[in-house]
Amino acid sequence: MANVLLTNSNYIKSLTNISDNVSDKYMFPTINEAQEINLKHIIGTALLEKLKQLVLDQTINDPENEVYKDLLLNCQFFIAYVVVSKLTVILSYKIDNVGTYRTADENMTYTSMKDVQAMEEYYQNKADFFKMELQKFCMENRSKLPELSDNDIYAIKSNLYGAETCNIFLGNARGKNNRKLCNRK
Repeated sequence: MANVLLTNSNYIKSLTNISDNVSDKYMFPTINEAQEINLKHIIGTALLEKLKQLVLDQTINDPENEVYKDLLLNCQFFIAYVVVSKLTVILSYKIDNVGTYRTADENMTYTSMKDVQAMEEYYQNKADFFKMELQKFCMENRSKLPELSDNDIYAIKSNLYGAETCNIFLGNARGKNNRKLCNRK
């Protein structure tokens, strides 16, 4: 299928506080990533492909596709805040032939990486709220969405009942000197 985006940069800019000056060079790949990775894990591949096909065919507004249109509208806020979260780091640091760098301007004050990560987390928390709303919508309309089969529900169930984003936790303290820490009473 052709690469179909379920939202666009102008809509995200109007919905959030992203500057109108943010280049589509950064927006389009980030929207695509939010859609093809983050959204796909919530609604599943079959339902995502159905939405993309309805948008591509321009039949999303047909009366028989009302539930899909509502789903698409529910996806907008989630995609938007995932994009903003991802863009906080992308726009703060650039990658080029010289490596990773930040451009400097005498009239601007730049935030630290810790502050950038705090902003990323702030927007991810907003995305998590809208993820939960999207999950509720899917479960409430499950009977109207045949693409959400029992197999799909099983494959994406962890993303249908929990919306928190977190880093991977690999267990207790690691390393040679950490055994003492683990055995404390």
